[in-house]
Amino acid sequence: MLQKHGFIAAIAMPLFAVQGCTFVTACPTDRGNPASSGGASVNGGAGDSAAGGATHDGGGSGNQGGAGPDAGASGDGLGGGSQHPLPSGKWINVTSNLAGISSECGNLGLVSAKPDEDLLIAGIALNGLFKSSDGGASWTAMGQGKGSDKIVNRPTMIVYDPDVPKRFWESGTHNSFGVFRTDDDGKTLINPGPLPGADLVSVDFTDPDRQTLLAGDHEQSHLLYRSTDGGATWGNIGTSLPDATNCTLPLVINSKVHLVGCGGYGGGPTGIYRTTNGGSSWKRLTASGGGGAPLRTTDGTIYWPGVAGGVIARSDDEGASFVDVGADGLSKTRPVELPDGRIVTVGNQYLMLSEDRGEHWRQVSVALPYNDAIGVTYSVHQRAFFIWHFNCGTPPLPVLNDAIMRYDFDYQTM
Repeated sequence: MLQKHGFIAAIAMPLFAVQGCTFVTACPTDRGNPASSGGASVNGGAGDSAAGGATHDGGGSGNQGGAGPDAGASGDGLGGGSQHPLPSGKWINVTSNLAGISSECGNLGLVSAKPDEDLLIAGIALNGLFKSSDGGASWTAMGQGKGSDKIVNRPTMIVYDPDVPKRFWESGTHNSFGVFRTDDDGKTLINPGPLPGADLVSVDFTDPDRQTLLAGDHEQSHLLYRSTDGGATWGNIGTSLPDATNCTLPLVINSKVHLVGCGGYGGGPTGIYRTTNGGSSWKRLTASGGGGAPLRTTDGTIYWPGVAGGVIARSDDEGASFVDVGADGLSKTRPVELPDGRIVTVGNQYLMLSEDRGEHWRQVSVALPYNDAIGVTYSVHQRAFFIWHFNCGTPPLPVLNDAIMRYDFDYQTM
């Protein structure tokens, strides 16, 4: 087990390499010619996303789709089968006072909308978490309560407790411990135990005491950490996972059944693996999926983006099996769930929505303000989408002036 004291001496934090970018340290890249993979068509686009809904491993809350393009009757995998008016509206910069904060590669790595209150949370590498209760017009630092630990990692995910409104977990890579928890809505953030940087944390919500947690170490083979005491101590259950791949994206089903996505960094196998014995052995379920963080919706459906994008692996039986859905161009980042069960992700040119569980997709926004958005979240309270991006290079790298962009969208009428 990793003991809290003496952790630094036992495990060295991995250094970030620009050429080793993953879904949480993705270097901004051109997503390709939008005219290929359906991006330039009225119903085309790739997808990227990161925040979830009011779900077990949710980031922000979901969003309901919206108006789409005038395609949909065709069978190209993107049309919804009916006509939809073209979206209107505009993207608004809500980076506000976060712009210019000194940081590093991956500076603005996370935005999450809390599902049960009007609260946006942004994570800045080396600087911790910031909150906004006015839709991004202004931001203030979190973790200012007495005894709060300082977060200096590169935030990757926020997981909200579906039964305890003021509790959530933060995961992050580099610079510091990988998992923090709050029980008072972010006033006090506590590191429960000595875990290195985490691409993603997942919590067993079938246990009222929240004792089983999984976390994957960034871009590391054979390192998948499991805690059975709420994060106080961690043990490695990744030794039997395949070589030369980073299986760092876990999803806890219960105390014994776990899933993990393997991204293939290093040339090894990709896909989704499952254990029914707490990690003593693993079985590969599918080569598709596993490339980004999974979404588990309120009805228990699992959507797992693939490594190269396009295909999304969907499970209707708590991860016992998967089928491929999706469309050309959908990316490997995490979809979000809408209040009515529809799902949304980021495309090459637009936000894209599916109303039939990932089988078909359509446009629900005007053109994106940039082509390197790494995630999307939706605030039910603000009736708006939020996307974000960052840059990489030699630090210091301040938060970009347009790091967070807002698109108003009323899910109840569109």
